[in-house]
Amino acid sequence: MTKPDRSTSVPTLAEPTAARPNPVEAPSPGPQPTGPIMPLILGHRGASGDRVENTLAAFIEAGEQGADGVELDVRLTADQQLVLSHDRELGDGTRIDRTSAAALRKLAPLESLPAALEVAPGVVNVEVKSDEASEQLARRIATIELVLDDLARRPATQRFVLSSFDLDILVLLTQMGVGHPTAYLTMGVPRPDLALDVASSLGCTSYNPWYPEVDESLIAAAADRGLEVWTWTVNDFDHAVNLAHLGVGALITDHPGAMRAHLAAAGFVDRVLDGGDAGAPG
Repeated sequence: MTKPDRSTSVPTLAEPTAARPNPVEAPSPGPQPTGPIMPLILGHRGASGDRVENTLAAFIEAGEQGADGVELDVRLTADQQLVLSHDRELGDGTRIDRTSAAALRKLAPLESLPAALEVAPGVVNVEVKSDEASEQLARRIATIELVLDDLARRPATQRFVLSSFDLDILVLLTQMGVGHPTAYLTMGVPRPDLALDVASSLGCTSYNPWYPEVDESLIAAAADRGLEVWTWTVNDFDHAVNLAHLGVGALITDHPGAMRAHLAAAGFVDRVLDGGDAGAPG
């Protein structure tokens, strides 16, 4: 396997928050739009409200709808190939981690990560899946290395975020010196303050909770730790406006086009990226 260039440094536990990699380019020093800045809008598994999730069609559709990027899920097969799937089983109960990629593709049209990266717009949030406690350390490492290999083959201008619910994955990403921003995914944690501390200690750029758990105090606590809040899966457009006013960094939604239109109607304006281009980055 060709080893990617991982020489780009990432924050260690001792480094200041400001050293963390930023998935979005710095604003242009030129004229800025007036009005509240729209959060990034990412298509959840692509534009999954209109196309089959985690497919090339869904990623292309997200771009056509004006998404700032997409979120997608990767899993490791029995023969150590990456496939895109949110669930660890196919509809017939076939386990992805116990079946070869070739056998799986005879049962379902699972996409590869390189093919997805060819068509995905903007920022690509790669959620690294594992089977939690049952996943061996060796398979976690293999999954990360395969993901990094695929990302390293992409143009330097394409931007990525690596996220996971699995703290072991995030620890490995830190120890392996990954030069991409990372994010801690959570749902239903009883002590968000501790989860934020964990995300900060691991050098994450963002904390990504389920959207009903986001409020003003959470965003303030995240900001105190140098973290953005990216939230999922937001399909309630009115609630999304409230979240945008609170200051979330990104909204992950099944309907990126409709989300952008709703926020624009509420007075939010596209950020201006480095170089003066407005709208979706990259």
